[in-house]
Amino acid sequence: MKAIAYARLENDYPEATIELESNLDGRIPDVLLEFPEPCDPYGKGIAVEAQYRNKGKDKEAVVEHYLDREYSVAWIEEDDFTTHDVDLSSVLSVWPYALPDRYGTEGYPDVTRWLWQEKNPTVEIEIPIPADYWMSFDKSGEWVTIAEKTIKRRGSARISRTPDGHLTFSLGKAKSWGESESLSVQVVPDDVVKLRSFADDLERKAFGEDRPSPEECDPEWHELSKRWLKGSPTVTAWMTAALPDPDGDSDVVVTLWKKQKETERVAMRVESYAAENLRDLADLLDRAFEIEKR
Repeated sequence: MKAIAYARLENDYPEATIELESNLDGRIPDVLLEFPEPCDPYGKGIAVEAQYRNKGKDKEAVVEHYLDREYSVAWIEEDDFTTHDVDLSSVLSVWPYALPDRYGTEGYPDVTRWLWQEKNPTVEIEIPIPADYWMSFDKSGEWVTIAEKTIKRRGSARISRTPDGHLTFSLGKAKSWGESESLSVQVVPDDVVKLRSFADDLERKAFGEDRPSPEECDPEWHELSKRWLKGSPTVTAWMTAALPDPDGDSDVVVTLWKKQKETERVAMRVESYAAENLRDLADLLDRAFEIEKR
């Protein structure tokens, strides 16, 4: 599959450089094509990923990695191949899905460089809302977002109040092609402690000094932390943090699970600030339960 894709790209783009399994900032695409100069709509090049046996790869994280570096992505599977050819018509192009970073200003006019400079850095401050003010609003019959914290680029954790008065915890993420995915589970006061301890595990075992070495990990999907949430009488809910590939570019993946008749889940690669933001969210959830008692 890799050889056929290589040959097809070599035929279609004779001016480009093409390599098998070349490293691109920590990820190794099966085939990497690089143009002499960035071009529309493919950017700096095309990263080809052949899906054959590794069905557990975090496709969204891989796509985001390449798009952030201004490379388009082609996912190819067995159905895309004939005996000596492959269909590469479904390339996810870097433009308009990603834009050049601000630091790439070489060659632009001075006025463009000036416009791209940060003029006034943003300042954020969190102000807790007094309980009396919160209770002055009648939000019965509506979904109300109480707090939301980012745990990755285009991904967040949220606590909300349902129309029937329950509090929920959810994970949600935006997909690269304009869609979104989220999952919510009901929570109770005991879940505040579990969410805090999960955040502590994430800080120490995923991004801190207690992170296991590759030799200490399972070959695939090494679990770092797991917390069962109370949920509701008919729903089982839990959270996990894991290393999908401890020997490779080992991103940390957090997953929210929900089991009723069938098991649902939302998984996402998280950044190092996720632990602190989840801990802040646990504090806000604790405060929300205090307000709900009044």
